[in-house]
Amino acid sequence: MSTNVTNTLQFNCTTCPSECLLTVEVERDVNGSVTAARSVTGNRCPRGDKFAHQELTCPMRVLTTTVAVFGGDEALLPVRTAEAIPLALHAQAMDLIRGLVVDAPIRMGDVVLEDLLNTGIDLIASMNIDPA
Repeated sequence: MSTNVTNTLQFNCTTCPSECLLTVEVERDVNGSVTAARSVTGNRCPRGDKFAHQELTCPMRVLTTTVAVFGGDEALLPVRTAEAIPLALHAQAMDLIRGLVVDAPIRMGDVVLEDLLNTGIDLIASMNIDPA
């Protein structure tokens, strides 16, 4: 006899502007961990199904924050990951980023930190900073 429990979750898909409300039937083990997504409904395109499975197994997000600037006309530089990274790595990434200082000048799109936490994803500048 299986001790797994099936329940229903609802969340919005964020892969496009439609933001479909997904209803996902999931199976959980005795510890409450999701073991399987049984069904996904509410998605108007195939991306919703893929997003739901990704969200349940390894949620991904673009990380946005700021880093200190030395010698620039601004004290802080907005930065972001070039692509989404696992949500579970965000705290560890912030610990690393918190200590960064970049030298001005810097241009939007410049790589501030290559291969963040061995993800293959770069941390990039989100605006221009000119010398002071």
